[in-house]
Amino acid sequence: MEIIKFAEVEFDWQDMLADSLKRSRRKKASDDMIVAVKRAYDEGGKVLDLKSVLEIYKKERDEEECIVISHHEGSEEKLYVGPRAGYLIPAQEVAVCLCSVGGPLVTLMHEYAKAEDYFMMYYLDVLGVQALAEISGKMRVHIELLAAERCWGVGPSMQPGSVDGWSVEGPRDLYRLGHGEEIELSLNDSSFLIPHISNSSLIGLGPHYTENKIGSMCHECSRRDKCLWRRENVRES
Repeated sequence: MEIIKFAEVEFDWQDMLADSLKRSRRKKASDDMIVAVKRAYDEGGKVLDLKSVLEIYKKERDEEECIVISHHEGSEEKLYVGPRAGYLIPAQEVAVCLCSVGGPLVTLMHEYAKAEDYFMMYYLDVLGVQALAEISGKMRVHIELLAAERCWGVGPSMQPGSVDGWSVEGPRDLYRLGHGEEIELSLNDSSFLIPHISNSSLIGLGPHYTENKIGSMCHECSRRDKCLWRRENVRES
């Protein structure tokens, strides 16, 4: 298991503002927007707790809509992935990764919500989502480098709820396998990660993959054309 902490984000408030304008399809920011974005960036940046946890398992074999992985102590477990489990057929190992911006930012959002300052709450959320995209991208690069050291390739990043047939209950398995508690994550009754600006993913690694960059599953998603947060838009080049 590997835990990685990030000191700060690399984007600035201007990047946040540009992203917000893109999401809202506005051409120009109002003075109120600029003030709120600056405040959100300054206040939210102080409470960000950016961290990820990574665990890698050996894939023993493939079964219908499942893969069988082995734990470090030698026991085996069947992990249901759904109809798109075929993306993991080339894998020799699978990486389970969880990322989070931490609870303090969400707490700050709730405080502004109680104060009915929804402008600030919104831009704190923009900050959190953009920060999560950044550290998730860094973790993908880290996994790519781990694979490259062994002359392996990588598969796409598969996330429960966004992969056809892999329900939103999937995070329970990834939370357990990825040791989400090590970065202070928890799950609610609906199987969503807490704090909510967090994510989990499953990525295949192995000599039979032809790609050296981790792709997305956006092409499989029914909301592809409507999603404003597709990885192609947020991943650094």
